[in-house]
Amino acid sequence: MQNTKVAIPEIEALFSKAEQLRQSGKVEEALKEYTKIVYFAPRHWPAYFHLGVLFGEKGNDLLAVSLLRRSLELKPDNAVIMNHLADYLRKLSRNEEAKEFLETSWSLDPSPKNISALLKIGKIYYEMNRPEEAISYFDQLLTVPDSNNENVDIICVTRWFRSLSRMFLGDYLAAWDDYEVRNDIPGVVLPELTGEKWSGQTLSNKTIFFAYEQRFGDILQFIRFLPRLKDAGAKIIVQVPPELDRQLRYSYPYAELVSTNEPIPDYDYYQFITSVPAMLKLSREDITEDPVHYLDVDDKDKTSLPVRNDTFLKVGFVWAGQPEPDRSIPLAHYIPLLKHRSVSFFSFQLGDRRKHMEQHAVGWLIHDLSPRISDFYDSSVLLKEMDLLITVDTAIAHQAGALGMPVWLMLLFFSDWRWDLNRDDNIWYPSMKLFRQEKQGDWTEPAKRLEIAFEDWVSNSMKDRGAMPEGS
Repeated sequence: MQNTKVAIPEIEALFSKAEQLRQSGKVEEALKEYTKIVYFAPRHWPAYFHLGVLFGEKGNDLLAVSLLRRSLELKPDNAVIMNHLADYLRKLSRNEEAKEFLETSWSLDPSPKNISALLKIGKIYYEMNRPEEAISYFDQLLTVPDSNNENVDIICVTRWFRSLSRMFLGDYLAAWDDYEVRNDIPGVVLPELTGEKWSGQTLSNKTIFFAYEQRFGDILQFIRFLPRLKDAGAKIIVQVPPELDRQLRYSYPYAELVSTNEPIPDYDYYQFITSVPAMLKLSREDITEDPVHYLDVDDKDKTSLPVRNDTFLKVGFVWAGQPEPDRSIPLAHYIPLLKHRSVSFFSFQLGDRRKHMEQHAVGWLIHDLSPRISDFYDSSVLLKEMDLLITVDTAIAHQAGALGMPVWLMLLFFSDWRWDLNRDDNIWYPSMKLFRQEKQGDWTEPAKRLEIAFEDWVSNSMKDRGAMPEGS
């Protein structure tokens, strides 16, 4: 029988060709060449490594893990393979395995070129709601020398996550400096601004321009600090997207608002609205001194809503946020609440997820308000008619909290720093009650707590209004 073994030089030629294809972005062709190599040379660990990474980049995380494991079997104690293997284990939510590989990777190569391992370990602890341990790894990373400035981006991201971890612990004063690096993170797009950046200089008779950044919820959360600047004698200009214009124009008549697509007026200083507490060096305790009911609507815009016969309460729902599905809860978890005959239910849900009412055949029990909502002011007018809003973590949660209305917030196991840890209340919005997942991805338990709490809320509300109990 003829020997079909390929000579080693031919294998190296194949590998060189595969590398050239990969580096030139010809992924599919590169995959074919790497596959030939592992067929003829099944112990060629670099080919398995690149196959794993390329398949992982294509979204096939399971195959990536399998190929990278094979590469590691052939090349044990390779820190680079372990680091990449951990990436795809994390995508599969296998964080404990990923952490072990990253810790071993760092022990094998504790050098500046491998500091991403420390960042990834810290992020795993951060996402496990263990901020103290996360900070210890972020601190360790930031002590690693970077004499050639090769790790500027990693250091910037590390400081950002360290700030969020400190926020979780309530140590705002220690967090603000790191929080300010957020706009230096690779991929963040900012408007081109000239002139002097405000870093706490006196504002008396000065004009300060706040450029738009981040998301609607961030603006709604941090806009509360404008009165502090007005009291300091500042003329305030705020750049806002059209969706927020009417709401902020009514609530802050002394501020000049400009759209994100309009020319920027002259100013003395510029800054971002989410940087105000950092510039003012506000502690967690200082935050509670600001008004918590700082959005409102004009009484002349008040409206009426259709309610079912014999109902006394109005409750709004939002079950999907952005990005989807990360901040969404299946509508099915709200359905048990619909049994209460004394409540009229309303949907503030926008976008395609509105269709879930039809899919669950509950459209006749939940009145869709989306046709009446063109911007935040419209939804505020409607929110003011509600006795309660139940929502996931999206901008309307901030909006309802800033309106001072009761809002129940459904939270993922790992959620944003502003909702703290292990609490069912919130210092930013005292009218808010939190319902957290106890396990990542499992809404069953918080949904049950929601149902029990809602039962009590309906009963107590009926008593307060002197209404007959349901079923009487």
